[in-house]
Amino acid sequence: MNDVEKIFQQQGGTGFLVGRTVIPGVSGADAVLWTDGIVRGVGPAADLVRSAPPGCPVFEYPGALITPGFIDAHTHFAQWALKRRQVDLTGAGTRAEAVRRVAAGVPEQGWVLGQGWDANGWSDPPTRGALDQVQPGPVFLDSLDVHAAWVNSPALAAGGVSRHTPDPPAGRVVQDGSGEPTGLLLEQAVELVRRVVPVPPAERLREALIAGQGEAHRLGVTGIHDVEELRILEAFRSLDREDRLRLRVLFHPPAAELPRLTREGFQSGAGSGWITQGGVKLFLDGSLGSRTAWMLEPYEGSRDRGMPLASWEEAAAAVRMAAAQGISATVHAIGDAAVRRALDLLEPLPRLRLPHRIEHFQCVDPADAPRAARAGIILSMQPAHLLVDAPLADRHWGRRGRGTYQFRTLAAHGSVLAFGSDAPVAPLDPRPGVFAAMDRRALGSGRDAAWYAAERIPFDAVVRGYTEAPAQAAGWAPRLGTLVPGAAADLVAWDVDPAVHAGDGQAFLEARVRLTVVNGEIMVQT
Repeated sequence: MNDVEKIFQQQGGTGFLVGRTVIPGVSGADAVLWTDGIVRGVGPAADLVRSAPPGCPVFEYPGALITPGFIDAHTHFAQWALKRRQVDLTGAGTRAEAVRRVAAGVPEQGWVLGQGWDANGWSDPPTRGALDQVQPGPVFLDSLDVHAAWVNSPALAAGGVSRHTPDPPAGRVVQDGSGEPTGLLLEQAVELVRRVVPVPPAERLREALIAGQGEAHRLGVTGIHDVEELRILEAFRSLDREDRLRLRVLFHPPAAELPRLTREGFQSGAGSGWITQGGVKLFLDGSLGSRTAWMLEPYEGSRDRGMPLASWEEAAAAVRMAAAQGISATVHAIGDAAVRRALDLLEPLPRLRLPHRIEHFQCVDPADAPRAARAGIILSMQPAHLLVDAPLADRHWGRRGRGTYQFRTLAAHGSVLAFGSDAPVAPLDPRPGVFAAMDRRALGSGRDAAWYAAERIPFDAVVRGYTEAPAQAAGWAPRLGTLVPGAAADLVAWDVDPAVHAGDGQAFLEARVRLTVVNGEIMVQT
């Protein structure tokens, strides 16, 4: 039995769902029938009802759109789940507003933790002094893009960071005019303090994962691709052993763990019915928001090209070592120089059980756009980032912005686009991502305000990006990500305005999840 088939050795539920339409469309289809966790029929309700077994539960949502369960192709799920109880700085328009939220924060294990700040529009920069005034103990705040941290003086002291601390490779301790740390840490410098932040106790992590799983179901998400450290994989495995995991998980550990993974015989594509082992995650650059994305040409009005986070020799050694052990590569690349490096690294590698992939693939030089499709490399992209990044791309990359989030162009080249959120960088909720991919405009703006409108894609294609494509990337297709006889009964009924079919992404922002089914079991019903 291969590992994908293990999905279908699980005991599943039975049901008959009637809605308005089913995507991907079967002519006249408005219903799905499943038994023992497996889809048995998709088509007109009047035809399928004859095949329903006696006593089969019936769920009728006359206005509902039925889709496969959404699979988020890029999350930091435990981090997102844990941060739901931390200080939320998302949307803080000024430093003063962020500081007010931090002042109300309650220490956990002696630290005030938070996430989501974005200083790009602030008139006052993030400084340790501003935090020192409102919290006497250590404070550690992840930026929105998780490529920078804002900390206070006690946190710097706990990490042993002073004016004499050298910048680590691929990182920077930002200093003021007198040479003192300002409290802003970039890229690998973040780890100087993060490493001394207390690790959440196992029971707290467990509670967060269970609560996060429930929230995912409420959002129509039935599977995730998770990029985190190995202790999170062990936590998922613990829930799996106890039969409490009801989320399909593809897990990508960090490349730094390659020696351990090799010793333990880790291979991409292996796993259980709920957890699949993915590829090792390697960072090539930073982010647009922190101006650490690595570019072929300098940022507008500067001589700065961003920050490569690994040399060619380091990166090539890692992906070759992984491939020799049957482990795929999962490579972070945002700037066009990093994207080119990622393609150069992955193209020569042998094709393995799971495809190699590039995470984000945000800004690409036109000459590089066709290369991923030719090499069978999955492009894991996060449409919701566009809502924040469009003005930053215009400001920092100028005309190169036309090479950013090229959904239609990349799809036309034949690339597989697997969509996700990057939670907690963006909400796990897929609705803003669907809107962004379809409309490419700021929330609340008119449709004529679309940013590079030619790169918009239709609703059916966006749904495939959140269902079929992530399943393909995980080796789950065609058993997951589709609604066809023989597939797993992972599906969602959405109460959504029909205008979404005509290309109005705004309509999906108002969609409500009425029913979420995983392995034929009802997870959410409203």
